[in-house]
Amino acid sequence: MPEPVDSSGSTILVVDDSRLSISTLVGMLEKSGYRTLSAMNGPECMQLAKTSKPDVILLDIIMPGMSGIEVCRALTQDEETNHIPIIFVTGNTDDKILEEAFEAGGTDYVRKPVGRIELIARIKSALTHKMLLKQQLEEEKLKGVLEMAGAICHEMNQPLQVIYGYSNLLRTHMSENHPQYNYISEIQEHVTRMGEITNKLMNITRYETQDYIEGQKIVDIDKASDTDE
Repeated sequence: MPEPVDSSGSTILVVDDSRLSISTLVGMLEKSGYRTLSAMNGPECMQLAKTSKPDVILLDIIMPGMSGIEVCRALTQDEETNHIPIIFVTGNTDDKILEEAFEAGGTDYVRKPVGRIELIARIKSALTHKMLLKQQLEEEKLKGVLEMAGAICHEMNQPLQVIYGYSNLLRTHMSENHPQYNYISEIQEHVTRMGEITNKLMNITRYETQDYIEGQKIVDIDKASDTDE
């Protein structure tokens, strides 16, 4: 079972048409170290979700105008907000309503009156699931990139061998004093290095990433491994 993430400091958006309910939930959350935002209706919730990017949304199901289920459906269909876990907060005991809420994209729910221990546990669970899903997507993306890189490297090997072969042929007809001799030797060194990199990429089974520009990550070739040990 995965370890829960350290969720302290995460931002929770609390959405309820009751100021008392918002005040109660905000008090529980801030006591547990969370930052909070609040909204009293669907449109305000969707606007805050887009501009503030909260880590979790606590969403009341029964609200005037736009219900929590309608809000959830809109958020999960929007690429800007569909990654945010939504935990429904409801006093409704109708299983049909809850089923509709989950079908709309809800992650979990808690019943009113809300207990602090249960609420925090649900939030930690949602954040842990979000983290694991993000890791899985990143690993799948990187795996796909490595598979493509392997195919490209396979295609590159033959021209690299041709370059090395012709450069070697040229060098054998030169004396070491020839002005181009060192240049050809350097070309061969770089071709050899490229061949080592392509062979390594084709056989990577374990790898580490390193930071690149603008927050991106790339495979650290020097730390990549072609064994599972």
